This record gives sequence, C-alpha cells and structure tokens, in this order.
Amino acid sequence: MRLFPTGVALLTAGEGDTAMGMTVNSVVSVSLSPPILLVSVHRSARITGHVVPGMEFAVSLLGTEQVHLTRRFAAADRPVGEAAVSVLGGALAASGVPIPAGALGVVQCVVERTVPVGDHVLVLGLVVCAEASAEESSPQVFHRGSLTTVARAVR
Repeated sequence: MRLFPTGVALLTAGEGDTAMGMTVNSVVSVSLSPPILLVSVHRSARITGHVVPGMEFAVSLLGTEQVHLTRRFAAADRPVGEAAVSVLGGALAASGVPIPAGALGVVQCVVERTVPVGDHVLVLGLVVCAEASAEESSPQVFHRGSLTTVARAVR
C-alpha cells in the first residue's frame, strides 16, 4: 500500500486534560447524504477510547507548512492534554476539541458507530461542520514511506 498516495490528516478528540491528537492517513468520505466520514485507528492507540459512539472528534487536513505537526503527532510520545492544545496552536472547534491553527480544512464529527476490523477500529462519524481555509496551500501526501505533496495541475 506504500505505492498508493494518501492525504495526511490529524485526528483530534477530547478536551482539556483529555485532549489528544494522532496523525492519520486512512480517512474516507463514506456518504454525502448524510455526510459521514470514516477514520481508521489502531485498536491500541490512546485515542481509540476517545472516539466511541456519541463522542466528538475532528479531522484536520494538513498542508505542507504543518509537517512539524504530522511528525509530532505520529510520535509515540505525542503530547496530550493542555500540552497537545498548545502544540496545535490553541485553537478549539465549537465542540471544544482541539484543532490545529492553519489547517487546509477541518471536519468536525460525532461518532455514529465503530467497527472493529483486524487490528484496527473503523470510526464512522456524522459530519456536523466542515470548514475550508481561504488560503491557497499544498496538501501533505504520504507516498512510499515519505511525506511529499502534489504538483499543481497544468491548464
């Protein structure tokens, strides 16, 4: 699957002392009506207990200027609580879930259901709010085990 390029996003959940984030690249738009987003997380990830039915989470699409966040929240010692909020820049979604300042886009969801599959849990979230940045920026792409970006289309 390393040959298949994927976008890079940050999954965040919790508030205050329970705030946390994790870099993800398994994000899929499942349905437009109603709008449902799928995120895949490892069963043993700390964030898994914070994305259960009824809880809120956010998926932030990261740009090339946010590689430091991608790396920091992919590390085993990634920050939690107020430290996580601080590293993200202090921004909060309407639900209180931390989100990174300057993301290309942020999708806020409420967990509808989770489905255990192998060593992962598929989290299905009902989209309650989606916002795109007005700034032009290039997205991060994960391909062949490295971070890269996409070239601008030729017109």
